[in-house]
Amino acid sequence: MMQRRVLSFLALAFGFTWAVAGIGALLGIDATSGGPYLALAAVCMFGPAIAALVQHRHFDHAPWKALGLHPELIRWPFLFAAASIGLCIVPLTLLVINLLGDGLGYDVFGHVEVSGSRFNIAMGEMVAQMGGNEMPNAATEFLAGLPGGLILAVLLFSGLFSAFSINLPFMLGEELGWRGYLYQALAGWSAGRRILFTGVVWGLWHAPLIAMGHNYPGHPVLGIGLMVVFCILLAFLFDWARTRANSVWAPAVLHGVINGTASSVVFFSWDGDVLFGSPVGVAGFIAIAFLALLVLGDGTYRKGLMQARNGVAQD
Repeated sequence: MMQRRVLSFLALAFGFTWAVAGIGALLGIDATSGGPYLALAAVCMFGPAIAALVQHRHFDHAPWKALGLHPELIRWPFLFAAASIGLCIVPLTLLVINLLGDGLGYDVFGHVEVSGSRFNIAMGEMVAQMGGNEMPNAATEFLAGLPGGLILAVLLFSGLFSAFSINLPFMLGEELGWRGYLYQALAGWSAGRRILFTGVVWGLWHAPLIAMGHNYPGHPVLGIGLMVVFCILLAFLFDWARTRANSVWAPAVLHGVINGTASSVVFFSWDGDVLFGSPVGVAGFIAIAFLALLVLGDGTYRKGLMQARNGVAQD
């Protein structure tokens, strides 16, 4: 019965998102299309949530509580801890790029400089790529004089704010499926198996957008494989957030923080290969793996994982 439920949910989630992406591809939309692509990606994100609602209520006839939506069940300290973990990914990724690129000389990772002058250069390049006018000298001098750490902190805070506001509905569009419906549907599995399975299907679900140039431009096939690895690593953090906060809202916030801050890396790093020197490349994998080890150091969570593996139901 459980396997039929899971397969039905996945068919709905993949079917909706891949159909929308397919229509977009037929219309000539790809990751370089600007507004139309952003709109397409936003619609795609609601596929897992629509699948969760249809499967959970129409086919399973199950109560809402199982999806982890009720605010009164949230363990708030762990929701805020999840957001804090999300804020660590960009600084750790920059640190990895610095160690492997600047420190050990691996050119594929590029270079890092967290400074106002580097931010100013990146902003100028971005404006030029968008066909805009050069920034006034006063503005460039002001930006160049700011401490890089302060600029990075502002960017991270902006991402945190968006995670609790404009990004939240879109992140819930994914998380209501992966850490809402799928999490409870796989409750009978060992925790490791649940995390691995969720990470794989989550990564593969992105396949049409990756093929359209999302995250790994120029690598439509290899990018799909790397996205699966990326999502498996993230699945540890998201599973921890869902379990410890007792709510789907925690992984939704964590997802929003990651999406809202990841682009900050481009303001302080340059010349790296996206497959290595980026949050979705090897540098990001190392940063996320380090954070995954930290959450596995949570004794209560680790005990829950061991109990699940031994067939003991978790609270």
